[in-house]
Amino acid sequence: MGGSLYFWCHRCKAPKRIYRQMNFKEFKDPDQHLSSYRQDFRPDVEAGLRRLHERLGADAGAGPRGEARVRTLPRRNWLAAAAAVLLLLTAGFLLVDDGATELYNNRSQPLAVSLPDGSRAVLQQGTRLTYPADYNDSDRRIELAGQAFFEIYSDAARPFLVTTSETELRVTGTAFNLRVVDDELEVEVSEGSVTLRRQDVVTPVGANRCGASVPGRACTVTDAPHLNRHAWRTGVLQFKATPLPDAVRTIGRNYGLDVTVPAGCDYPVSGTFRNERPQDVLAAIAELGGGELRAVDAVTYRLDLDCR
Repeated sequence: MGGSLYFWCHRCKAPKRIYRQMNFKEFKDPDQHLSSYRQDFRPDVEAGLRRLHERLGADAGAGPRGEARVRTLPRRNWLAAAAAVLLLLTAGFLLVDDGATELYNNRSQPLAVSLPDGSRAVLQQGTRLTYPADYNDSDRRIELAGQAFFEIYSDAARPFLVTTSETELRVTGTAFNLRVVDDELEVEVSEGSVTLRRQDVVTPVGANRCGASVPGRACTVTDAPHLNRHAWRTGVLQFKATPLPDAVRTIGRNYGLDVTVPAGCDYPVSGTFRNERPQDVLAAIAELGGGELRAVDAVTYRLDLDCR
């Protein structure tokens, strides 16, 4: 199926359209692929717990880590925890150290997991999520390194918290994409709302908006009508008169790429991409400007453009 992409031609001072064959089609819901993570899961609870006990027993006898601490969960939570255990034993890592649980996605595809309170998360490749033994006692605090999508179980009495050195993300129940790299935090909300707290300043972030926290700067909120920061999971990228640097930055952060754009190249990009390789999307955008995409290494690229 074909599609049209538009950009501003600096030399001819007019909008220009390029028509190219692309692998996409009309869609109504940018979050449509979420259904693949919502399929009913019917775990063999007894087998899963038996395998967990065997692994913990082997760990305790192999070194100085000592006895693993087991925390009794409320009745409504134990099935979700058992489902998470079964999934992690086959698809990820379950590491227990001083009562904390660490989840790590070492796969090439997104990894769906369940948290002890019934909340759900989808971890991007290379993402690490850690929660303490007292998770869901008075609050639901986690640490995240990487990018993940969350559906948080609604519980106003136990907020879901993610903190950096300067900012706290607070949630009671909603759905959002979260990216945390070092002390930078970026959250794009698809349902409900969240808040960013820095000292005495509270910044709300509602649906179809993106909040960002960078050390030394005030928190910012921008519109996110197309939920492009979910693209690593949904496969859908939409741009509508988006400045070139912003479009390239969105693609790079979604897929862990470092992409350089020449100074002065800020023409607007419009188009829809569905389930295309990020390198192909970048190459198409470079073509719009009369240039090309060059690979420096596996994750580093530059757009060779002449925007004078």
